[in-house]
Amino acid sequence: MSDSVRLKWLLSESDVRAGVEAEALPLLSVSISWGVRRRETAGTTTRAAAEDLSNYKVCRAGDLVINRMRAFQGALGIAPEDGIVSPDYAVLGVDSSIDSRWLNYFLTSGSTVATMASLVRGIGGTEAGNVRTPRLNIADLLSIVAPLVSAEEQRVIADYLDRETARIDTLIEEQQRLIEMLRERRLALRVNVALHGTAPAEEVESPLPWAKTLPAAWRVVPLTSVAALESGHTPSRSREDWWRDCYIPWVSLHDVGMMRGVKYLHDTTQHISDAGISNSSARLLPARTVVLSRDATVGRTAIMGVPMATSQHFAAWVCGPDLDPEYLWVLFGDAMQPFFDSFQNGSTIRTIGMGDLKAFRIPLPPLDEQRRIVEYLDEETAKIDSLIAETERFVQLSKERRSALITAAVTGQIDVREVA
Repeated sequence: MSDSVRLKWLLSESDVRAGVEAEALPLLSVSISWGVRRRETAGTTTRAAAEDLSNYKVCRAGDLVINRMRAFQGALGIAPEDGIVSPDYAVLGVDSSIDSRWLNYFLTSGSTVATMASLVRGIGGTEAGNVRTPRLNIADLLSIVAPLVSAEEQRVIADYLDRETARIDTLIEEQQRLIEMLRERRLALRVNVALHGTAPAEEVESPLPWAKTLPAAWRVVPLTSVAALESGHTPSRSREDWWRDCYIPWVSLHDVGMMRGVKYLHDTTQHISDAGISNSSARLLPARTVVLSRDATVGRTAIMGVPMATSQHFAAWVCGPDLDPEYLWVLFGDAMQPFFDSFQNGSTIRTIGMGDLKAFRIPLPPLDEQRRIVEYLDEETAKIDSLIAETERFVQLSKERRSALITAAVTGQIDVREVA
């Protein structure tokens, strides 16, 4: 397959038939599936009736549609019907001598995707007042060539890859379902044990909105009765000397991402100085203080591994002798998440105010039972996490095998007739 042929990318200005035909056609989009990528990933979506179609492209059933902003991630699909696509897409017209399936596999092979990635332009900057997103230009797409393969060989390769990738895709789908089931089991276990303990016990109706029943021997108390509530502050940014020679970890919104599922926070993205602490309402809190995000990602929580201060976006609890910080972390991180979700109204998230924070109530098992709950969950969660990690490795290896198989087949590294 040493000979090559240039591909027929359609240009928008030569493709929309005076807007008349475009008005009568559905708008197609190419979605990218981060797990299994099906052969036909183009789908129909809606568009505004008054939308300007002058730069849209018409594509025919069987044409290849590529997302120019996601081309280097393999965002490609075979159009299932006649339609139009926005200027963010390019259309590759496929004539009768080309098998769309084979060409789709070629354009999603590792070597071609790498070529597309090297052609990406427009990183950063603005264009016509808008942020310019990295994308492939039509002119650059014109430089991509495909191997000249007979129609019969294209069909054989496409049939082989259809069979083999379908098998791999089925395995990946099964493993991804297993991962979701394991995550659901993990959460259910943590919530159940946090609210019911490690051994069967008589249950009574719970006064808490996020727990139906609780062991009769447990108390329900205001959180402030067993832990001191603290808040944070941001020292003035105009005083550069307060932000120099900084060594005190300072929990801010920059740390919300790395708090996901993490029990102990040992360092932070930003630090403040002694002068910053002294000249603000921020306080240095002791290790094992439990912090909770009050806005942005409401309910994200962690335990301070070392003394830290926080910004005003967080609340913090210094636990007294009757409350184990790790048990409070379990309550915040798992059992109370539906309660924290109630602070979100549609797409708007409001800050949990000090009044709400002071009103928090929690179940309070005996201290030794709190510690048994934490130890049990650490042990059982580790087993589930190990299964999830093993399954995720299998999925990643399967995706790599799928990609390598496609590349080997379309570049002639394997004889698919012999393999079949």
